[in-house]
Amino acid sequence: MGHNICAIIGQKNIKIDKIKEFALATAFENEFAIVILDFDAMLYLGSKLSLNMDSESENIEWACELSFFISKEIGMQKYAIIQTDYFGGMGDQCASLYEDGKIVVKEKSINEILKKLGVINKEGLNEFDTLNLSEYRNSEYYYWDEHNWAEKKDNMIAGKILK
Repeated sequence: MGHNICAIIGQKNIKIDKIKEFALATAFENEFAIVILDFDAMLYLGSKLSLNMDSESENIEWACELSFFISKEIGMQKYAIIQTDYFGGMGDQCASLYEDGKIVVKEKSINEILKKLGVINKEGLNEFDTLNLSEYRNSEYYYWDEHNWAEKKDNMIAGKILK
């Protein structure tokens, strides 16, 4: 099974009303919020908000003005933007750490960045598994109009692709 996701991860104390206004799928794990970024949802928001969607990273699709704006609006001051692209155990991952929209640590492993973000791994687990990130495999699952996977989870807000 594949794992292809881009997400903004920050402290859990965020503005839920803004998450819902932007219709962003969001999971809550431990003390962190995982804002799952879907391609179509981001294209809509970027166009609606007239924000640049060109990534400053070759390895992270949504490391851009739009993501920095979203992070600020939902109340994340310090956050990670992560990207995974795996299938059958082969693939890549990358993450960067930001504070107030400025890069602090650029393009390291997800576990390195999550540790710097403050994720304390549970015994026997790394930071990725502590946040249960292997559960969130593909962004579109959490943005579907019907059978949205987020609707089955108590710890999630379902996303929607606005039109």
